[in-house]
Amino acid sequence: MKSIRTKMILAALSFAVLFFAVNSDLNAQKPGEKHEGKICQVSSFSMNKICKEWDGQWQGIGVASDGNCYFATSTHSSGHGAGFHKYDPVKKEHTMIAEDMTIVCGEEFSGSQQGKIHSPIVELDGWLYFTTHLSNYWPEGISIYPGAHVLGYEMATGKFRDFGIVKPRYSIYSAIQVDPERKVLYVMVSPFHPPLIKEDGVHLFSVDIESGEKKDLGQVSHGETGGTPWFYVDHQGNCWFTLWKREWQYEYDRGNLYCYSPEAGKIITYKDVLPKEGKLIDGSPVTGTYSYNTRCWNYTEALPGRERCLFAMGAWGGGDERLWIFDPSKDIPSGEAFEPIASIGSTFHETARGGDRLYFVQYEDLEVQRTISPELARDEDPDIVGYNSNLRLRSISLKKGDDPNLITDHGKIVDQDGRAARMINALAADDQGRVYMTGDWYIKSDREASMYNLLWDHPGERLYSLMKRGMFFAVAETGEE
Repeated sequence: MKSIRTKMILAALSFAVLFFAVNSDLNAQKPGEKHEGKICQVSSFSMNKICKEWDGQWQGIGVASDGNCYFATSTHSSGHGAGFHKYDPVKKEHTMIAEDMTIVCGEEFSGSQQGKIHSPIVELDGWLYFTTHLSNYWPEGISIYPGAHVLGYEMATGKFRDFGIVKPRYSIYSAIQVDPERKVLYVMVSPFHPPLIKEDGVHLFSVDIESGEKKDLGQVSHGETGGTPWFYVDHQGNCWFTLWKREWQYEYDRGNLYCYSPEAGKIITYKDVLPKEGKLIDGSPVTGTYSYNTRCWNYTEALPGRERCLFAMGAWGGGDERLWIFDPSKDIPSGEAFEPIASIGSTFHETARGGDRLYFVQYEDLEVQRTISPELARDEDPDIVGYNSNLRLRSISLKKGDDPNLITDHGKIVDQDGRAARMINALAADDQGRVYMTGDWYIKSDREASMYNLLWDHPGERLYSLMKRGMFFAVAETGEE
């Protein structure tokens, strides 16, 4: 065994390699120049200095009407739940509202965790609404999971409201959206326990905000799990969605669009209507059976008035690299309801509208963006693959009269101390040009490292290790309004 002295020397050498690699990369760049060397400097906050078990984030971020950004920090832990936070962009202050949502949900001693806030954060009448999700995916974690909660947070008072578990033992994966006229929330519940998957499937539920009543609106998948990351609720209260197909593919769904109609009281299925002829950013066609079969919305956001929505499909939704507008008042089966408005390259959850701009994070090389998942690449050993994960913040204008195909490259995402981003899967923006992001970054010390449970396949055995990455919240001031 290595002596303590030897381990300390090796740790110091690893840190030195990291420090000089990152800073040498920065010194080679020329901030402000409009080429590959441009830097998008962000102000970051280390989340793992607060809790070592927070480990990455999908969705769970939003800018509220009070001007603050609210965001989550999630885990893969059997012993700690998700955190909930606020960032004040005027005071430039971070506040931790709750360190562990398991405690907020009253399940501290249940043996399970509400380990993730893996949904959008939506707002109505001074309240924010979001959902929880299981964190420990190994079999024993799934078997004891009690089910996901819908939660509300009142911004003025700091009070939480727990609507409780929507469907016992089912998680919420992962969308939530609000119908402001009917005062109803929509969520999608998904089974992860094998017997439940075999005998059932995914269900759409509504939650009445006033009474808390939960209503099963219909089953969407059969004998399979699944989910959707986004809902679009239009100005008539119809809830539109697709099924995400990277993890699961369905024989009965090859590009379906679903709509729950409150007027009809049922889910209406529009079969195989999503755009069939995908295109890359240069206009060349997307080909292959897999791309055709996996068409779905990987980003969806209502435009003001909610009469139309933006959507994109990207590498995990069929490969199409355009930004689209969906208008439900137009004919859906013919394709008239779907209008491409820009070619932006492949995108995923790291996409957000702020005022008249759409922001997104991509690898510098769009071919890399099509083929490599930042979530998987973040766990590659940086001492082997290097410290130059070149994730960049980009945007287009949505303002009438502007060219939406003119992409602004704000530069490689690097924080005030020279750390570069390794994965961003949670993005939000405001109308002042501020872009907020949560994800994983290179680190400068073990104090900033995430602690991760490595042995999921060994029930009862818990060995933890510090990762060579850490979870950070960051904000970019782009000056774009």
